[in-house]
Amino acid sequence: MSRVTLRDVAERAGVSTAATSQALNDRGSMRPETRERIKAIAAELGYSPNKHAAALRSGRAMSIGFVMAATSLQDGRRALQRARQLDALVGAGAVRGFTVTVLPDSRPDLLAGAEIDALFFPDPADDRAILREAVAAGIPVAANDLSVPDGLTIRTGYPTAVRLGLAHLEQTGAERIGFLVDESAVPRDQLGESAYLAWSAVRGRTPIVARVDAGRRRLMSSLHTLLDAGVDAVFAFCEEGPEIYLHLEEIGILMPRDVQLIALCTGDCSLGERLGITQVCLYPDRAADALFAAIDEGTVTPASVELPIDLMRGATTR
Repeated sequence: MSRVTLRDVAERAGVSTAATSQALNDRGSMRPETRERIKAIAAELGYSPNKHAAALRSGRAMSIGFVMAATSLQDGRRALQRARQLDALVGAGAVRGFTVTVLPDSRPDLLAGAEIDALFFPDPADDRAILREAVAAGIPVAANDLSVPDGLTIRTGYPTAVRLGLAHLEQTGAERIGFLVDESAVPRDQLGESAYLAWSAVRGRTPIVARVDAGRRRLMSSLHTLLDAGVDAVFAFCEEGPEIYLHLEEIGILMPRDVQLIALCTGDCSLGERLGITQVCLYPDRAADALFAAIDEGTVTPASVELPIDLMRGATTR
């Protein structure tokens, strides 16, 4: 079955295509009954606007550039987060008729030939040459946890999540809070650890940090480093809440009597919720919605957007 065109609607209504376009887009000064009649005929015929034609008229490419770094594949957790962000961008774009163009961070020269409406820079640890090139070329830019000139800064909330979790543990009486964090130079981990160290310094507490390797081979030994240091609470910023919970149960530690546990979660938090783990939930995948909200408003203007954070209280804290 062929696609119903604007001309088909115009011919059925007995008006010009220009008048039909004005009626369907609520423009022009035609009589209300004529406008409604044209709309009714369009609905009857099953007409839907050609978004690609509209894009050509408006100068839009209907595509978003997504920066991909080869180095992210060396870290399974970063690779998973990158894949989830790309999936979220593809899904949010599809609803609006947008495609996604993947660009390697090592090839800023490709921007010259890329037909994109905006560039999404998901990880501030990537090579920023392509980001600088986009700004210089006047391409609207959105970046996670990175301020960019004339662009959209999307705050994923890692420092705020740390402060929220620590405040909860302080309220429940924890006095020696250990911080379990990934052993990496990724800004997310640096932001989280910096927030923990600053919070500890302000309150005159001794920071107790243990780091987890990318392959998670030292997860439990790092946990025991904290336990051996006499912590009465563990903040698992490395997100391994369920694994840590099950290990603590296995070795006979009762939560929250012996040790309180709170974990960061940026993905599917349902398992932790079923186990009764107190979790601080972030939603970095919603960065795609923030970007398209700016595009829907007509432009990606200089602004800063905070993504939501939830504290889900469970049985592992008092």
